[in-house]
Amino acid sequence: MRLRKIFRLLTSKFLLVCILLLIELALIPSIIIFFSMALPDGAYLVYSVVLTVIDAIAAVYIINHDMNAEYKIAWLFPVLLLPPVGILLYLLLRRHKLPRRRRLILTASFRGARCLYADSEKKCSDSKLIGNDPFAVQCAEYITVHTGMPLSDCTDYRYFPDGESYAAQLLEELQKAEKYIFLEYFVIEPGQFLDSVLKILEEKATNGVDVRFIYDDIGSMLKVPGNYAEILEKRGIKCMCFNPFRPVVDIAQNNRTHRKIAVIDGKTAFTGGINLADEYVNVTHPFGHWKDTGILVRGRVVQNFTALFLQLWSLRNENEDFNSYLTDEAEGDCPCIAFGDAPYGQNTNVCENVYLKIIYNAKKYVYINTPYLILDGEMQRALVTAARSGVDVRITVPHIPDKKYVFAVTKAFYSQLVKEGIKIYRYTPGFIHAKSIVSDDKYCVIGSTNMDFRSFYLHFECDLLFFDPRVCKSLYDDYLNTCLQSHQVDIKEIKDSLHSLIYRSILRIFAPLM
Repeated sequence: MRLRKIFRLLTSKFLLVCILLLIELALIPSIIIFFSMALPDGAYLVYSVVLTVIDAIAAVYIINHDMNAEYKIAWLFPVLLLPPVGILLYLLLRRHKLPRRRRLILTASFRGARCLYADSEKKCSDSKLIGNDPFAVQCAEYITVHTGMPLSDCTDYRYFPDGESYAAQLLEELQKAEKYIFLEYFVIEPGQFLDSVLKILEEKATNGVDVRFIYDDIGSMLKVPGNYAEILEKRGIKCMCFNPFRPVVDIAQNNRTHRKIAVIDGKTAFTGGINLADEYVNVTHPFGHWKDTGILVRGRVVQNFTALFLQLWSLRNENEDFNSYLTDEAEGDCPCIAFGDAPYGQNTNVCENVYLKIIYNAKKYVYINTPYLILDGEMQRALVTAARSGVDVRITVPHIPDKKYVFAVTKAFYSQLVKEGIKIYRYTPGFIHAKSIVSDDKYCVIGSTNMDFRSFYLHFECDLLFFDPRVCKSLYDDYLNTCLQSHQVDIKEIKDSLHSLIYRSILRIFAPLM
């Protein structure tokens, strides 16, 4: 098995692209060093002065730019310590808006899909389900303003505390499809789970069901062939590989679709942290037991998921009649709002801000699941403020990491939080991949967003916010059960040696670039 993986790596597009990227990165300092050495003595002095001035201008620009403070600090180090290489890398890799053409396509598709939104013109404060809860109204209106997604509701829901129950229900619902199936996942990998899904998709496509599939290129790299989208197209499954990895030093490579969406006939939708690969359903165990969560919803909110999927599908430049996806679903008694978060370039990070609002509003407890814990200063202040105010703040992270360098950063962040009275739990059976927050039996979010810079700032994400005590109870009970299987990090375990302090400080500085 290991030899097969090594052979796949050596013959993959991924290796070729990485080699080309390394050559591109090596050429930048090489050319600069070559020209600087070729300069005569007098000209070299002028070159040094000009370089210093440019470096100072770049530093002032970064300091005054409208971006996250931690992100500024992370870039100031290479810019000031590695002139002019740091400046060139900043110009190439800094966070900026999506390409204008792509941004216009995505926003236009959202406007075109307005017909799919239930009560899109209705004010959140007029809702009979949340109208008497000012905080719920505030959260819903914030999401609507910044994502275009209206407050909605569902007639039924089912919470999945593990990947196994999620997979079984997904396969069952796919079998029921009569009109269309839309799937969008970050990771796909051939195996028992994906093969079962594809068997159904192929059968449904043969019977005239509109089957569409989006997967992320980097998320699935080394797991499927480079031409996998073409392979699925030949099997009758319309497929799009999102943002193919290219040998170009460009921040756009970081804009991945990290969303997990399944929509069946506009009546049923799934989201959560679970991808289409065997480790997510514990068929394989590369990192011990895999703890994940997901949720199924039925009702009017499903059309929001339909719109989210069609937003990215619009990059194929196919003319869509969005009215053909309208469904006549009854109004439900469970208020919720499905929303997407996208790297459009504005300094608005919707999911992070919703988390912040929930944390600052908490009166009794805030319980968070996340596989990665890489926080900016504002999120740290919110968590610490809540803990100091007597709120029971708990965060569950993995015990067995999938990426050791990211886990080292997670430990660096939670070391400080433990000292502030925040309870950190490490899921001892293995790896926890769930992404959720639940607070005060009233508000909860479940979806694809991790508590890290990539999810908050760079990825396309999808989340579902509920204002319903029944859903909150499901997340709350599962969270407490997870805590029983986890080890609470004791403050005595946090090493404060000089070496540890330096190591953690360096990791925290460069965390925004990871």
